[in-house]
Amino acid sequence: MTERPLDWRAAVHHDGSALYVSNPLPAYGERVQITLRLPLNSPVKGAALRSAPDGEQAFALMHETRRDSACRYLTAELKVTMPVNGYRFRLLTDEGIWHYNQLGVQRSEPLDCFDFKLLADFAAPLWLRDAVFYQIFPDRFYNGDPSNDVPPGAWTVGSFTVQRRKWGEPVMTWREGGNLDFYGGDLDGIRQKLDYLTALGVNALYLNPIFAARTNHRYDVTDFHTIDPYLGGNSALAELRTALDSAQMRLILDVTLNHCGWFNPWFSEAQADPKAPTAEFFTFYEHPERYEMWLGVPSLPKLNYRSQRLRELLYRAPDSVLRRWLQPPYRIDGWRLDVANMQGRQGAQQLGHEIGREIRAAVKAERPDCYLMGEHFFDGTPHLQGDELDAVMNYQGFTLPLWRWLSGYDHGAGYYPLTSKLPISAETLAEQWATFRAAVPFVVARQQYNLLDSHDTRRLLSIVGGDKALAKLGAVLLFTYLGVPSVYYGDEIGLAGENDPDNRRCMPWDEAEWDHDLLAHYKRLIALRRSASALCEGGFQHLYADADLIAYQRQSAAQRLIVIGCRAEREAIRLPVWQGGIAEGATLRDLLGGAPYRVEGGCIALSELHKGTALILEEQP
Repeated sequence: MTERPLDWRAAVHHDGSALYVSNPLPAYGERVQITLRLPLNSPVKGAALRSAPDGEQAFALMHETRRDSACRYLTAELKVTMPVNGYRFRLLTDEGIWHYNQLGVQRSEPLDCFDFKLLADFAAPLWLRDAVFYQIFPDRFYNGDPSNDVPPGAWTVGSFTVQRRKWGEPVMTWREGGNLDFYGGDLDGIRQKLDYLTALGVNALYLNPIFAARTNHRYDVTDFHTIDPYLGGNSALAELRTALDSAQMRLILDVTLNHCGWFNPWFSEAQADPKAPTAEFFTFYEHPERYEMWLGVPSLPKLNYRSQRLRELLYRAPDSVLRRWLQPPYRIDGWRLDVANMQGRQGAQQLGHEIGREIRAAVKAERPDCYLMGEHFFDGTPHLQGDELDAVMNYQGFTLPLWRWLSGYDHGAGYYPLTSKLPISAETLAEQWATFRAAVPFVVARQQYNLLDSHDTRRLLSIVGGDKALAKLGAVLLFTYLGVPSVYYGDEIGLAGENDPDNRRCMPWDEAEWDHDLLAHYKRLIALRRSASALCEGGFQHLYADADLIAYQRQSAAQRLIVIGCRAEREAIRLPVWQGGIAEGATLRDLLGGAPYRVEGGCIALSELHKGTALILEEQP
């Protein structure tokens, strides 16, 4: 294979990590040192830092502060004067002016939206630095207290009646069970399995809804102030919190602020009396049966945020829903906001950003290190500029393009007018990843909630057609990519699952049913993610993409890692890594297989690669 010509632009680099920004989390008025890395062979004769305080552009000439055998480093000072402080670089060469922003080096004057960004006084949950989440669908994880199981026939909704299922029986479709099939998983079951989670290595839990509701998914909340008694009630959450403290684990809960359930007293009162105090919480077109609902589902009436009283009850007041559960004895560490993309949005009434800013102010006033994460299957970047969400479930910025690259799987294809089963190239994968990183501040990108699958998608093992090599590759990319990784319960032991509700199977506790090789793989990666400084606090640089092969670099002051993933059989290749600023002659060691590699001519020699090959190469001292 012919090697690509060296292009100095590929080695120009800056990111928001401490290697390049003297303080990634500055205060108002602070002066921050901004560093730019240039390769020694670059034609750059001068560089300036371009910012725009209060909308008027300003320039600071950059000066060389050091150099090594591969690069030189230029620095300038930036004063933090605004909530969001954007900046980019202006590079002078004999060819003219080049511009460098989060999308790379270009000749044309770029848009400000892709500038590097520093946030002033940003309340970042610093505990996310080494966090690895484990997502649990409570009814399907473990039955710790059979005495609180939902009795068969306990209630009826439409033509469906509650059914009590035996653990491990096939999950019923909606047409069969109407989401009224229960297996008995509860909070006590989670508490009893903390030893398993500790051994796995995770240190943060995300629980799907646990508030009182009528369905097994519990997104139809009937009481935001009561933990479902069939999960153990409020006392069970307090006991779980105490146990999590002992295990040094964090906890975030799932809440739906876009809608409630039609058995919620707020809605019952509003339906019974159009002048009821709660009537303003909803939008009725013809009282009482025609009302705004979530995606046309009658059991999920949509909440109307024109109501100031609703805002008080949900997040403003000291005893409001979002603030109460952050307080003792529950002391949860954050919230996952369901369908955050739709929250506060209703036709001409577009209150999403207004509500988002108010929610952030409320929860951060109660708990500054609270993690505020939202569900968003699309472009959530407008909500990730420092004044709303801390993160979204990073479907478009990580998960969905990874699926398309690994197997050609297009999520939601049954609803799209045009679909393709052809896998995308590594170039396309890298491009989509880069675009979504570039649209947000670095300190936000490093706390994005990354995942391989969830309760709303097929499981990864099913997406890749049961190919364990590809599943293991996906896990390597998850745990080494920029952001906070999450494991959906059971993925680590080889649990498969098609679309909802098959993806919500019971966790098998008979170890004879587990894939122990896959489990060992996950344990190893989780331990690495939590201990490697390059993954905990390092920057990110894309290095290489070519069809079936992708490579990127994670680097901190103490560690350099080069991650390589290959989805298909591949002939031997000399992979260029010089653009990462690594020295000629440097030695790297694979943390997964142990093999050594040496940088020669700016490249490392890779022998024939097999489908699913993954390397995590650490530079040796």
